[in-house]
Amino acid sequence: MKFECVALTHKGLHRKNNEDAVYCDGWMRNLSTDQPVRVPLSPSPHGIRIFAVADGLGGHLSGEMASQLVLSRLAETAFGTDEPVESVLTKFIEESHKELVELSRATPRHRGMGTTIAGIVVSSIGDVHIFHVGDSRIYRREDRYLQLLTKDDRPDDGTFGDPESVSNAKSMLLQCVGGVGDLVGIKPHVERINLGEKPEVFLLCSDGLSDMIAQDDIEEALADNHEKTVSSLFDRVCRAGAKDNVSIIIVEVLRDVSPADDQAAPGGHETSGVQS
Repeated sequence: MKFECVALTHKGLHRKNNEDAVYCDGWMRNLSTDQPVRVPLSPSPHGIRIFAVADGLGGHLSGEMASQLVLSRLAETAFGTDEPVESVLTKFIEESHKELVELSRATPRHRGMGTTIAGIVVSSIGDVHIFHVGDSRIYRREDRYLQLLTKDDRPDDGTFGDPESVSNAKSMLLQCVGGVGDLVGIKPHVERINLGEKPEVFLLCSDGLSDMIAQDDIEEALADNHEKTVSSLFDRVCRAGAKDNVSIIIVEVLRDVSPADDQAAPGGHETSGVQS
């Protein structure tokens, strides 16, 4: 498998600090950057690649700690064993949830600390697992359109009886990692999807992107160059006000192509800069 990854995380135009964090297969960042970063990927010894965004909750230091802690735990998680990936991911999220809840209870200044998370795990044989809790999202690019692969852990607007409640629905979370939940009250979303023969492109983001601009606007920003896509998305968020932290990761996954296959399909996908 070959991979290309471009990422950006930023505090936005109104927040004083960045409670988001991004993780790209060993590379983690929460410091704001105005330009997208093409992440260098080292060879993977176990054939597993992991990419994720986390959006911290609880305010200032608590949110920063929560998002970075859960991504650090993800980096420490042992994949490539006999245990199914679904079980490994579920256990990682449940244990991270328990740790954050216990920290929140033990330290009053961190009361309510928590984080969303959304990520993908890709194996060397082409298995892809998506996982998420909260309202950070994962999209799959299909030509010039995006397929939303996750469902926000937010109440449906139709379940609210008055206009004020409906307008508040988007700011509420049914669950997150940590927060004010109990030690067993989290249900991680983990799903296996099939990877096609053609190059696949995934977009991971915090709600600082998806709440600020519509999916149609996100699709309009799509370009063949991933840095241009991320830059365009960030520019659109800033023009819309960038009221929240914003994090964006684009991951392209393609199967290895033999020289014979490459010659048989002239004009095929450009692989320059893609890491194995």
